Amino acid sequence: MPPASLIVNLLLVLFINFSSGETEVKFAGQTEFVVNETSTTVIRLSIERTGEPVNVTAIVSIYGEDTGDFFDTYAAAYISDTETNRTVYISVCDDDLPEADETFIFYLTLQKPSPEIKLGSPRTVTITILSNDNAFGIISFNMPSVITVNEPRGRNEFVPLTLIREKGTYGTVTVTYEVEGGPNPPEEDLSPAKGNITFPPGRAVLIYNLTVLDDQIPENDEVFIINLRSVEGGAEINKTRSVVQIIIKKNDSPVRFTQSIYMVPEEADVLTIQVVRGKDESGKIIGSDESEVSVRYIIITGNTTAHAQLNFDFLDLQPNRTIVFPPLVHAFYMKFKILDDAIPEIAETFQIMLLKDTVQGDAVLTNPSIVQVTIKPNDKPYGVLSINSVLFAQTVIIDEDQTSRFEGITVVRNGGTHGNISVTWIITRNSSDPSPVTADITPDSGLLHFAQGQMVASLPLFVINDEFPEEAEAYLLRILAHTIQGGAEVSEPAELLFYIQDSDDVYGLIKFHPLENQRIESSPDGRFLFLSFARQKGTVGDVRLVYSALYIPAGAVEPERAKEGILNISGRSSLNFQEGQTQDILKLPIRNDAFLQSGAHFLIQLERVELVNIIPLVSPISPRLGVIRNISLRITPNIANGEIGFISNLPVILYEPEDSTATEVSIALHRDGTDGKATVFWSLKPSVLIPKAVTLDDLSPFNGSVVFLSGQSETTINITVKADDTPEMNETVTLTLDRVSVENQILKSGFTSRELIILENDDPGGVFEFASSSRGPLRIKEGESVELQIVRSRGELVKQFLRYTVEPRDSNEFYGNMGILEFKPGEKEIKITLLTRMDGIPEVRGGKKISTDCCIFLLYIFFYISKNLNALSLGF
Repeated sequence: MPPASLIVNLLLVLFINFSSGETEVKFAGQTEFVVNETSTTVIRLSIERTGEPVNVTAIVSIYGEDTGDFFDTYAAAYISDTETNRTVYISVCDDDLPEADETFIFYLTLQKPSPEIKLGSPRTVTITILSNDNAFGIISFNMPSVITVNEPRGRNEFVPLTLIREKGTYGTVTVTYEVEGGPNPPEEDLSPAKGNITFPPGRAVLIYNLTVLDDQIPENDEVFIINLRSVEGGAEINKTRSVVQIIIKKNDSPVRFTQSIYMVPEEADVLTIQVVRGKDESGKIIGSDESEVSVRYIIITGNTTAHAQLNFDFLDLQPNRTIVFPPLVHAFYMKFKILDDAIPEIAETFQIMLLKDTVQGDAVLTNPSIVQVTIKPNDKPYGVLSINSVLFAQTVIIDEDQTSRFEGITVVRNGGTHGNISVTWIITRNSSDPSPVTADITPDSGLLHFAQGQMVASLPLFVINDEFPEEAEAYLLRILAHTIQGGAEVSEPAELLFYIQDSDDVYGLIKFHPLENQRIESSPDGRFLFLSFARQKGTVGDVRLVYSALYIPAGAVEPERAKEGILNISGRSSLNFQEGQTQDILKLPIRNDAFLQSGAHFLIQLERVELVNIIPLVSPISPRLGVIRNISLRITPNIANGEIGFISNLPVILYEPEDSTATEVSIALHRDGTDGKATVFWSLKPSVLIPKAVTLDDLSPFNGSVVFLSGQSETTINITVKADDTPEMNETVTLTLDRVSVENQILKSGFTSRELIILENDDPGGVFEFASSSRGPLRIKEGESVELQIVRSRGELVKQFLRYTVEPRDSNEFYGNMGILEFKPGEKEIKITLLTRMDGIPEVRGGKKISTDCCIFLLYIFFYISKNLNALSLGF
């Protein structure tokens, strides 16, 4: 399209003044318009006549071809000698075509130029229709919403993302994307993790490559989300196709030893060392395992007496030094034979190393990748006895209540295992308790035998399970070195301290008292929460119970919904049972100003119990809580306060009665807690936007009160809606509960007000018709114009649009034979001009040649767009 300035210059040349007469016609007011393409965009052009009063017919028409962007590209204006100006209407046509900003020029001409009338300046107007119908496009992915890729090995790989630009392709558009998900940061697997993608003008499809990185990290399937975040350049993002999910399949299966150190005796014969692939330190499967993986290893030995020598101290039993994991196999067992000789030797070591550069398949080497094997000092042929060192890693504790036979204490035989040997053991109390050990454990001594080749033997102990609550007790086991038989030795550790744990709930079993009711009571002194707790079985020591008492409003009994400020104590508190005490009763006061809702609950939870003044020898089993850890007490109507409010806080829709009778509307109120009488005072307040729009002529009363009798939970506020003949838009008042006469009754938060909306009535948008002077029939000749007046009666409160056409529509006999009119609020009439065209073509009616003024046309007006279909009517 040529620049607007060039077009204006051309028009100025084309439309030279016809004479230097004293009458001038030109555009008045605004001549440059920037509008959106909508079906309600109507541009008002004002045409002004100055100078001598004469009748003038002006034509407004578009410069250039009709592109279909306007409802009609012609409009006529008849200015009589009694008028000085006239308004014509240019209506924008709303199509579905994507278009960038478009500028159009409409110029002013005279139907019958004469020397006495000239065109003034400005004689052109410019109308710019802003870009519309997604002229710059809608950006989205054009590919499957989920794609799966493999992480490459030793290289990078591209993932093509296909984006499309639907609708228009004007201008340069840049869309921003971001990668999310994981669980690892996206930057470790995809590059770039965020960036911009640019569509040049005219480009509708674009492929953008993301790079999948080889990170050498064992991973299971990773899910990443690519989001189109924002766009610049006027385009939009299609939210339904703005996300693509990329799944990087599990990869980099870890290969490692399960442990890094092995201690073996020379007599071990065959040492088995496990190598795993596809498992992390906790044993969970990770990484790919669907293909074969292999890795080579080497054996490292030294040349000192502290190093074991291949083929002298041990043998490699593998056929070759390549470890192969077939698909879905996660473990490989390496075997080495330990050669047992008769030579006394100190500890000897050798190492096995997995070689990183030899890994084949989708795998990576992780720690430990080196194993150190130590052959223990050896060749004490009959062995050395000691208490198993494993037992010293953590305290040995026996639970009397759960165990009757205990075989967890073992003695080990290191060195040689030749011959049968024995040793005597004894158990004593490690306290001042004079009672015999056999009161708790049998036997308290014995002879422990090792057969030839036997390396471990356990002490069979029987625990006496009595019903007496007892605290933890300590015992000392000793191996008597002087009693050894068979040529073996006794070495450290030869003593073990172990314990029998406290039993039979010696410190107590704390629970809700089974025979006492937990309850809520109301009395003249106030309201109280009564709680009763019992301490059963043992009562040794002082015990602290930590509990919580929570107020939960009506609904689900969940601690997260608890409300503070109900009790005079904190929601979490504690109480102490003194030694020997078996019961405790709490009387928790409920605050006088606290509101209790009918159907709400007090939730009492036993959280934990702990010893106060005793430090046991080992971690105790008791005190402990009973099976029932929480109870809930429901608040009944006779305990609850009255919470008063509307049943709903949604607007109430009212209709003005059609006849002169009034309509009564009832709005329901509800009270939680029905004890006592309560009076509720209410008022009506008109909308702050139009405070005087609603009066007593519309509804009444504007204030009042309602009463809840004792035991009554429901009542209503009654409002009377009145009829009138005045056109009105929606009228809104707010019904508000102001106060309650009784102090212990409160208004329910969020339900103290409701909007009352009287819907628009009595044709607030008006009734439209041709004025009596314009109803015809009208006779005009070709080249003449006719002025038509459309009037609006009844309401004129809102903007309305009317469309008019001349039938038959394809006759093309008139300038401006169709259009859209805009009635602004308060505007009652609009005049339009129909100007017949001078086409010079003879017309025939009924097969005979007749003059133009014998052709019959009908002008229709009808609904176009209104803000409310009930607001507009047509009269005929």
